Amino acid sequence: MIAAFCWRFARETLTSSSRARVKMSAVSSRLRRLGRGLALAVLLGVAAASHPSAAGSLAWPAGRGLVDQTGAAVDEARFTGRLRLVYFGYTRCPDLCPTALMTVTQALDELPPALLARLAPVLVAADPERDGPGVLAAYLDTFHPAIVAVTGPVAVIDGLAAAYAAPIRRHDGIVDHPVEFFLVGPAGVPVGRIPVTVTPDALAGILRRALSR
Repeated sequence: MIAAFCWRFARETLTSSSRARVKMSAVSSRLRRLGRGLALAVLLGVAAASHPSAAGSLAWPAGRGLVDQTGAAVDEARFTGRLRLVYFGYTRCPDLCPTALMTVTQALDELPPALLARLAPVLVAADPERDGPGVLAAYLDTFHPAIVAVTGPVAVIDGLAAAYAAPIRRHDGIVDHPVEFFLVGPAGVPVGRIPVTVTPDALAGILRRALSR
């Protein structure tokens, strides 16, 4: 089961290595809660995937101003048929986001081209007012070229985050965002969650097995 291998890899690699300049006590608390509840979260994700109504809740809305780092419009059709690895982050994030995206980059480097073609790694801009297409394009130069960034109106981004049960909070220039990767199946239904503290090798294993099913 996808839930089983997500949990097995996540359990082996969960650490408290993130040192973002957000309030560290809050981040540590969130990671501890994530560690305790990860198995349940993944199982709930797989359970939700068995209900067709769940797919609609994670749909990327058309005509709502979502664009990628090139300025091209983004909607659900962009990702149809591919497994999605979704991460909510922002370019001014001092530590957590670049570390997470480098983990993704190194994991993608381990995938053969045939599997990589069936994966859509997506960075959703958690600070869309500052992170427009140009800013995101420059930021992604550091990471794997397969990663797509998505930005748009704050209300639309927040609606996406809410659909993923991943609320975003902004205060005093700091963006409080999820510390998880989200796996969404080719049909647009949720598969599970993976902590950002997963190692690149473990993430590559998770993706390889999910894509090989």
